[in-house]
Amino acid sequence: MVTRQAEYDLVLSGGTLLDPGQNINDRRDVAFKDGKVAAVAARIEPSSSVQEIDVTGKLVVPGLIDLHGHFYHGGTMTSTDADETCLPAGVTTGVDAGSAGWANYRAMRDHVFRGKVPRLLAFLNISATGLTLLPVVRGELQDMRHVDADRTADAIKENPGFLVGVKVRMATNAVSHWDAHTALRRARDAADKAGVTLMVHVSQSPIPLPDILEVMGPGDIATHPFHRFQEGILDKNGKIRPEVQAAVDRGVVMDLGDAGGNGDIEVIQAAIRQGLMPTTISTDFWNPPPDMGRVTYRQHELIGKLIALGQPMEDAVAAATIRPARALGIDHEVGSLNSGMEGDAAVFDLTEGSFNWEDGGNHTIEGGLRLDTFLTIRKGAIVWREGEIL
Repeated sequence: MVTRQAEYDLVLSGGTLLDPGQNINDRRDVAFKDGKVAAVAARIEPSSSVQEIDVTGKLVVPGLIDLHGHFYHGGTMTSTDADETCLPAGVTTGVDAGSAGWANYRAMRDHVFRGKVPRLLAFLNISATGLTLLPVVRGELQDMRHVDADRTADAIKENPGFLVGVKVRMATNAVSHWDAHTALRRARDAADKAGVTLMVHVSQSPIPLPDILEVMGPGDIATHPFHRFQEGILDKNGKIRPEVQAAVDRGVVMDLGDAGGNGDIEVIQAAIRQGLMPTTISTDFWNPPPDMGRVTYRQHELIGKLIALGQPMEDAVAAATIRPARALGIDHEVGSLNSGMEGDAAVFDLTEGSFNWEDGGNHTIEGGLRLDTFLTIRKGAIVWREGEIL
């Protein structure tokens, strides 16, 4: 007897595929083989696959990408475990936003990230030790001897495909106002020398926001722009500041970085009404001290929050898939379910009801839709299903 080898390893049948990278929002079956997307079609014969899962009535999207999280678990006191944080949210690519610097990133690369299920990348902090010393020092940029553009650039050039950019925090709890411009210039210098993206924390800045945006070019990432603190994106009349619009027009990425007071409901609503939606959706997920009262959502929850605030579902999903992939320069690998790309996907139940979303400023918004994770698929294999990491 001749046994025919199955054409596919896994087929998702009957779901609605929302893939902004391919402009698809329709019923599609998706097949995976050898860790890659093998086929997307109106119908794929279930018998052609080793495993078939009926996802009729559910939403299928490319694996979500969290552009700003903190996954140096054990390396800093507040970083989270990537498997536990990402997989229940449908996140298959997580990006650490500056938890480590040039002096300690190797432990993150070789030990903490090794063996984790999601693809993990990192922005290297311009400070030598990143966020590791925050419990004992006021901020990582208080001592400018820690800020070395050449060593930062060298580390990034030695780690292509892992270190994807430079992170600098322009925040009052990170850097003094008299050193802020210097730290920003050194971060810009490091990014330019390494030929990578610059990500700037712009919330609670000790220097004017226009000064920050002035050094940022196409593809650079302003994270936390929708915050409720001083030096925000709105002027005193609630209008988008001209420097902000000019930055958006030249291609600066406006990354949500929602946690705490950085995803202010009133600021986001005002911006969306004026046509400025978050370019990318990210969580800034980390473990705060218990007494901090920090509001933190996972990536799939933020899609529901943004939909409640007026961002169309297609745009919100794009902001969590293809756009961060483009910002990272990996949109040929992830961010879409085109045939031949990485077999990363998420399947959600669309739950209708009355849901309250909040921010760190005691604002709330009611929405009618929530995404509940049914499956997370990484490299063509189910890695999370209905509450369990597999």
